[in-house]
Amino acid sequence: FMAVAEHFGIEAANRLNQIVARELGQVEMKRYMKTLALSPAKDMEEYLNLGKAAISLYGSGLAEYEIKILDHQTYEMHLKRCFAYENIVKAGIKDQYECGILARIQGWIDAQGLEHELKPPLGKCMMVLGRECSYTIKLKFY
Repeated sequence: FMAVAEHFGIEAANRLNQIVARELGQVEMKRYMKTLALSPAKDMEEYLNLGKAAISLYGSGLAEYEIKILDHQTYEMHLKRCFAYENIVKAGIKDQYECGILARIQGWIDAQGLEHELKPPLGKCMMVLGRECSYTIKLKFY
C-alpha cells in the first residue's frame, strides 16, 4: 500500500487497495469452496458459517468482530479491532486511508454469486472518524 501511495499518490493507493482486496477475496473464497467442495450459501446461516471459517483461515488474529443478524438476508458486522486501522495509525496515513477490509468480504460474497448491498458504502475509515466500525450487509440468496 505504502509503495503505491508514495509513487502514485494516496488516492490511487486507496482505489487500488479496494480493487485488489475485493479480487483477492474472490480468489480466496473460490479456492476455499473448491477445496472443500462447498456450494454457495443458500441462506444466512450457511453464509455466516462460511464467512466465519474464511476469516479464521485468512484473517486469524487480524480483527475482532461481532455479527448481529437483522433478518433472513441482512446482518450487521461490527469491527471491534482492525489490523488496517492499527497499521494506518502507525504509518501516519490515517486521515487519508479508505477502508479496504470490507472490500475483501465483498469479494467473498461475489465469489458465491450473491448480490448484496453494503451500507454505508466504503470510504474513510470509521475508526479514524471516531465512529464505531459498523456495516450493514443485505444479501440476495438464490
